[in-house]
Amino acid sequence: MSPSSSRRHYSPWAMASIVTAIISLLLAGSMPPVNIAAAIFGVMGLRQIRRNPERYIGRPFCWIAIALVLILAILTAMVQPPLEEGVEQHMVPEQGAEALD
Repeated sequence: MSPSSSRRHYSPWAMASIVTAIISLLLAGSMPPVNIAAAIFGVMGLRQIRRNPERYIGRPFCWIAIALVLILAILTAMVQPPLEEGVEQHMVPEQGAEALD
C-alpha cells in the first residue's frame, strides 16, 4: 500500500455541497433549486463519509452547507412578501405622476 492511498481525502459530495452552498449565498438564496441541491449534496456527503470513514473526511463542510442553505431559505422567506391568489396587485402611482395630471 502506497502512502498516498492510505491518506484520507475530502468527500467529493462534501466539496460539492459547500461549493453549491457558496454559490447559493452569492445568489442571495434566490434560486431554490440551488439551495435544495446543496442540501442534498451535504446529505450525500455525510452518507459517504459514514460509510467509508477510513477513506473520506469533510463532515464540517456538509453540516455548514446544510445550515447555510437552511438559513438562506428562512431569510428569503422572511424577506419576500407572500403572494395572494386571486387578488390583483395594483401599482401605487408615484407622487410626481399625480402632480402632472
